[in-house]
Amino acid sequence: MPQETKPTQPTTKKRPPTNKLKPGDLVCGECGEGNAPTRKFCSRCGTSLADAVVVKTPWWRRLLPKGGAKVKKTGDRPKGTRQGKSKFAEAAGRVFRATRTVLSVLLLIAGIVYGVSSQFRGWVNERALGAKQWVEELVLPQYDPVSPVSVKATAQLKDHPGKAAVDGNTKSFWAAPGTAKPILVLTYDRPVDLEKAIVRTGAQDGFQGMHRPRKLHLVFSTGKTADVELKDQPDPQEVSFENGEGATSVEIHIVEVIKSIDGDEMAFTEIEMFVRR
Repeated sequence: MPQETKPTQPTTKKRPPTNKLKPGDLVCGECGEGNAPTRKFCSRCGTSLADAVVVKTPWWRRLLPKGGAKVKKTGDRPKGTRQGKSKFAEAAGRVFRATRTVLSVLLLIAGIVYGVSSQFRGWVNERALGAKQWVEELVLPQYDPVSPVSVKATAQLKDHPGKAAVDGNTKSFWAAPGTAKPILVLTYDRPVDLEKAIVRTGAQDGFQGMHRPRKLHLVFSTGKTADVELKDQPDPQEVSFENGEGATSVEIHIVEVIKSIDGDEMAFTEIEMFVRR
């Protein structure tokens, strides 16, 4: 007795799509037809498009602005005037879109040239490095010390002159009678932009044995002033101040001290001025 054979379902032969495929189209897996993204079934063979391949947008096209008229939803109202946007807003929008398109194309061209031209790549890298250094100096500025050419003190002890406060030696110090309000004058050989100082107060060998400066009043040769308040500590402390631009000298007034229990003299170990690099 002959066996019955089950009829086989005919398969659809893939053919070229009837229309040019566009980004977002759904490509039917059975016949190869391109379908609009809104369709659920193939317009040519009726096969479900649930597993259809989506046509991708080329990478270069994603850089360009999207064109075409915008479709308004039902119930949307025009903004601005009754007729919609004003002429100025429309013109500004056109200019913005044109500028955006030009910039996108220029960036694309610049990227291609950067990749193929070593000379252009070197020029761009050099400018980028300069910009990076400028930002770093702006965010994290660098400073250099500046030394005076002369130092004078309005009051000082014989073995502890005013110049000891700027000699870079933490074992020596400037000392003055506690009853006076001494002034230390630093003079430079050129105009300098003073912005910062590192200060050591008191006598390092006997910090509690002498008065320590608490408040300084700076008077620059330009007539501008600045006030600085110090911490009572033997360790070096960094202080910043304003108004020191273009100064050829600075007067450091000791206007207030932290008094010692044992002694009646003021000690100032070191002060070093800095300018921005």
